This record gives sequence, structure tokens and C-alpha cells, in this order.
Amino acid sequence: MRIVFLILFLIACISIQAQSSDCSGAIQICGDGSISSNANGAGTQEISELNSCSSRENNSLWLYIEITKAGTLGFDLKPVSANLEVDYDFFIFGPNASCGNLGQSIRCSTTNPIASGATTNLTGMRTGETDTSEGPGANGNNFIKPLDVLPGETYFIVIDRPIGDGPFELTWTGDVTDDGTPFPEGPEISKPGNLSTCNASGQASFDLSVQESEITSQANTTLSFHENLADATDNIQPIQGSYTSNEPVKTIFARVENDLTGCAKITEFDLIIEDGPIITPEYEYSVCDLDFNGIETFSFPEINREILNGLDPTQFEIAYFSDPMEALENVNPLPSNLTSEGETIYARVWEKGFPDCYNISEIGLNLNIPPQLQDFDLIQPVVNSNNNNISIDLQNSGDYEYSIGNIDGPYQEETEFQNISSGFQTLYIRDKNGCAIISTEIAIIGYDNFFTPNNDGVNDFWQIKGIAEMASENYISIFDRYGKLLKRLDTSEKGWDGTFNGKAMPADDYWFRLELKNRQEVSGHFSLLR
Repeated sequence: MRIVFLILFLIACISIQAQSSDCSGAIQICGDGSISSNANGAGTQEISELNSCSSRENNSLWLYIEITKAGTLGFDLKPVSANLEVDYDFFIFGPNASCGNLGQSIRCSTTNPIASGATTNLTGMRTGETDTSEGPGANGNNFIKPLDVLPGETYFIVIDRPIGDGPFELTWTGDVTDDGTPFPEGPEISKPGNLSTCNASGQASFDLSVQESEITSQANTTLSFHENLADATDNIQPIQGSYTSNEPVKTIFARVENDLTGCAKITEFDLIIEDGPIITPEYEYSVCDLDFNGIETFSFPEINREILNGLDPTQFEIAYFSDPMEALENVNPLPSNLTSEGETIYARVWEKGFPDCYNISEIGLNLNIPPQLQDFDLIQPVVNSNNNNISIDLQNSGDYEYSIGNIDGPYQEETEFQNISSGFQTLYIRDKNGCAIISTEIAIIGYDNFFTPNNDGVNDFWQIKGIAEMASENYISIFDRYGKLLKRLDTSEKGWDGTFNGKAMPADDYWFRLELKNRQEVSGHFSLLR
């Protein structure tokens, strides 16, 4: 098992040097978890001439560990920056050393990664190594022999950063890490839920004490709250009383220390300031101008539910304003019913009893004009009895959607239709805004491309298909290739039998012109086969 500690160094501007740069302020390792510190600089020089591999403190962090299991203990020290110029060293004192009486270091490493020809800037203690010290500079391979530890022993580990001062990861290794941490467990704590409030000003005060029961109920512990992980680790600058935040999300760190063992654990939670109730930010309120007079009455209670966006209407107030500043200041609200030709208004929603907890929605008031039947052209580029394609040329066609043959749809935005059956069909035009549906009759022309008038009962007559029910108002003229009128018939007749004045016409191509009651004209040709 490998136990990882992420060490994040945060430099704070404080009047007193952070104590974790010195032995007396060493950070005690308890269980597992993240560590941070305000440590910066060397502090008091405490390791010089103590078998320190020809080095001294430059920018150091002191750690204190207590062993709970027997075995070997090592670690990998990995700077977050992989740049080989970043050079971190370490020194270990113990077992059972004390500040002011450290004795000689029992492990130290001051090898420089570039000087030693290393391919990484990792250092540490690992299985297989035999030397207990290495360095300075080119001497060594950045790793030394692990410790053989026993329960009850204590050690000081000094992490020094002669080149570079960024974060690093400390991963504990060795057989003492099997089945858990080799260090005393910290107090029993839980991660609490976040604290949320809302204030349109972006600033709010929070009572952090309400989190205490969620974090721990263990006796003989001390709980403190801190603005950052480094302060919590160093146990400095605790937050006193309520905390005022002006950030949308602010992370607070809670430190719980066991008063009997000195072990501490840290958890975190967020302080969240919402702008106000989560409402619909923009909404389009449309009504139909059914009388086409350019003005209609908008009833705001009809859209309260949409603006509240699922919020309980009994818990919130809502008012409407013509100006955004009036909405912010909550002055001059509009009446519940407003007669308008269309404009932009603003809804202010706030939590009952908390007028500062509000949000504003922008609302467009729109007048929708119902569809009106206008002149349109029906274009049928290909006329065929089996596969008819048409398109509708209608003014403002993009404002509507269309269906042929069924008022319930399906409707389409495209004005082109394919595979439409021949005959008179009902075209339905629906306003996209849902104001109305109008309908009109259109003629879909179809006919056979040829006929064979040989009295065999099959294809003996040629006729336009699908519009016989309107025969008295639709006429067909048939011509030969020279434009001579051969026959004028209406669609109620059986069709043309291929004769002129009782004489059979020869096999050839013939032309027709269809004149419909709606002034639609269709021309085409077909073949007479014998």
C-alpha cells in the first residue's frame, strides 16, 4: 500500500516566521491525508554539522512521525514540477530525537538531479538501496536505504528545497504501509455539507458553528476553522465568530485535533453565495393578436409558474417592472394585467422575508399574428400518377409549418412535399406560435405517361387522375404535336379515347393543358401507343 500526502506550500505575509520551518513547529503526521504549510525560508538553522550531507536548511519544512507498526519505512519525494533543475533534499533524525537534542541525522540526501545524471528529480528512501546518505551534488542516485522502524519510535523528517519552492507529493512506502497507515490515526471526523445562502450583493455572513456537530462528536478534541489548508495545517489564524464571504464559492477548512495525542485531521466544506433564487433567466411571453389590432392584454399571473422555474410559489414573491433599475430597487411595479403592443419587461423574484435574496428575469412580450390565407403558388415540377412532388410558395413561409391531408400532422417547416397522392388535398398551415390553423384545398395533378386505346379494357382512355369530384370546374385540352386542338373534356368524363372526329389518331406524343378552378394551370405530354 502506498500512502500519498500532497504538500502544498502557500507563502503568507505574516509578521512571525511560520513555525513549521523549525523543529518546534514540526507538522505531526496522523493517518493519511493532505498537508499544507505557510513554511517559507530556513527559520532557525538546526541541522548544520549534524551529518547533514554537507548541506543546511534553505527553505525547509519539518515533519514529525510516530510509528505504530514494525517494519521498513520509505518514501518517494516527488516535486510537482518535473523540471530537473528543481532540487529537493531531506534529512531524518531519530529515533526518539527531540528538538534541541536531535543528534546526528540517520538518513540524508543532497544529490543534485542534473549533476548526478538522473532522469527525474524524484528522491527518497526505497527498498534495494544500501547507502544511508548521499550527496552533495553529483554523489548518489537520489535514493537511500529505508528505515527499520518499531512501534513507539518517533522521527523528525526535514524536507528542504535548495532549488525551487513549489508543491510536492510525499508517498510513503515499505511494508509498514501494508493494510493501512503506520502512523497514529487522527480523531474521527466527517465531511460536513456545504453552507448556502443567497444575496444579490454577492456578500454574506455564515455561522460556521452550525457545522461542528456534523464534523465530530468525539470528546477531548479541539475544532477550529481556517481560511486555507496551510493555516489549518499550521493551526494558525483560526476564524473567530461568523465568517463574511464575498466569493461565490469559498472553501473553509476545519481542523480537529485530539487533545490527548496531538494528532489532527482536516476536512473542508464550501460556503456558497447564490445570486438569488434559481429562476428562468429569460422568457418569451407571447399572445395571439386575434383581432389584428396590434395590441393585446398580457396577464402576468399566467406566467408566474414559468418564471419561478419549479420554486414553491408560497415561499417566494414575484413582481413585474418596465425598467431593470426599478426591478433592482423594487419600485413602481406593473399591474397584473398589462395592455401592450409588445415590449421587454423584468420580473423580480425574492424569498419571502429575505428581500435581498432575489433574482431578475428578462421577459419579452410578443404579439403573434395568426396565419392569414394569402395568394400562393403551388409548384409541381414533375407530374406523375405515382410519385408527385410539390412545393408551396407562400409569403412569410418561414413563420409557419405545414401538413397535407391531416390536421393533426405531422407538420413540417419545409414547404416541399414528396410522394403526394394525386387529387384534391387539404393543405393545413399552422402558426409556429400556436395561434391558429387554417386550411385550403390544393390540387395534386397526376396522370399516366401513356395509354393504349385498343379496346382490351386496359389503359383504353387517358385522363387526369384524382380530381373527378370537381369536374364541372376543371377542363382539359388535348393537342397534337402541331398544336391542333383534338379534344376538350372535363374531368368527369371517362377520358380521351385517342380519336379525333371519330378517326383513330396515330401512335405519337400528345400534349395537354389543364385549367383548374383556382386558376392553376398544368401542361404536360403523354404517349399514345398502339
